Amino acid sequence: MTRETTTFRFVTGLFTPGGVLLLAAWAVQKEEVVRSAAAPYAVYFCFGALAAAVLLSWYYDRSRLLCIALAVVLTVWAVERLADDPNAAKLAAMFLLPLNFVLFASLRERGVMTFDGFFKIGIVGAQAFGVAWMAGANGHGAGAFLLWGQRSGAWSWLPLTALLSFAIAGLTLLTFVFLRRTKVEQGLLWALVAMFLGLTQTVNPEALLVYSGTASLVLVFAVLEHGYDIAYRDELTGLPGRRAFNSIMEQLGGTYAIAMCDVDQFKILNDTYGHDAGDQVLKMVAAKLSRVGGGGRAFRYGGEEFLVVFRGLSAREAEPFVESVRKAIADAGFVPRGPDRPARKTGRLTEGNQKSYTRISIGISIGVAGKSKRHSSPELVLDAADAALYRAKEAGRNCVKRAESTPN
Repeated sequence: MTRETTTFRFVTGLFTPGGVLLLAAWAVQKEEVVRSAAAPYAVYFCFGALAAAVLLSWYYDRSRLLCIALAVVLTVWAVERLADDPNAAKLAAMFLLPLNFVLFASLRERGVMTFDGFFKIGIVGAQAFGVAWMAGANGHGAGAFLLWGQRSGAWSWLPLTALLSFAIAGLTLLTFVFLRRTKVEQGLLWALVAMFLGLTQTVNPEALLVYSGTASLVLVFAVLEHGYDIAYRDELTGLPGRRAFNSIMEQLGGTYAIAMCDVDQFKILNDTYGHDAGDQVLKMVAAKLSRVGGGGRAFRYGGEEFLVVFRGLSAREAEPFVESVRKAIADAGFVPRGPDRPARKTGRLTEGNQKSYTRISIGISIGVAGKSKRHSSPELVLDAADAALYRAKEAGRNCVKRAESTPN
């Protein structure tokens, strides 16, 4: 994959429902007529969305998103309750909010009704207790630090400590988005941006409510999208799974082709090198198939079997693309990770260390079939691709065969 393609996917990956929601909230605040009409309902929108984020996170057993939603609730409560008094409690809530985003984004997800989940909720509870105590005591000692760098201007009174906290959190979440490439990290980044905009726009009193509600809706979408990924995406390879393929089959029409791919001698590889090596091979094959040309979309069908769907292409037109990816997998080879092999690539194998590793040649057999008079439904096309796959196995493996009854 080229650097330009990687950059394009990274930028388009950020344009999620969270980005759309944030853009809509920004547009509402910029249009005076719309903003004035929506202002009386901002409080209902904010706390309704916050309640939805908390309840859905609890229902879907997402402790990280639940704790971040609770941190947003704490911040809105502190800022709204102390709107006319920039004391330590209000500043502490603003300073802690982005740090909560980073903390819970970094921790592993272990569910809500577990010791780990209760511990995370306890962290937020301790912060709520501290902020409430500071609000009652009106402590100025901590406020002196938190007010460091306070100034007026476009960002109103927001002190440099809070700005620094948001900057660190934003860069950290951006790194997580790039490395993990999951919808949760993308949602957290957009929610953080929404809270930042809400806290820095004090000219409009309802701005915080609107942007906090938007951040909560972003968290709701993150919960729902995570649930979708669990149901429709294969956890090991990151490809859409069998359930996603079944949904696609219901939508296929016109001209299309299906390629069924199977990793050759996979059981022998597992028995010889272990299941960890087998998982590594599946990840490598999935990564290659995900970059197949011709507009093909790859799925993990189960075990060592994969499917590639080509919309708008006949079997004959799709065949060169699957042949290209078959050749790329065969040429790449594979070196199982062992105790003496570093977890990350350190460069080319040198003459002194290349004998320490065993390079395996990975082959895949592929059967391709397209819609025809005889194979008029996706189920029949899939059966034809499966039959062609067996012909490829019988022909010596590591090759592509087109269904005999496919005239295209």
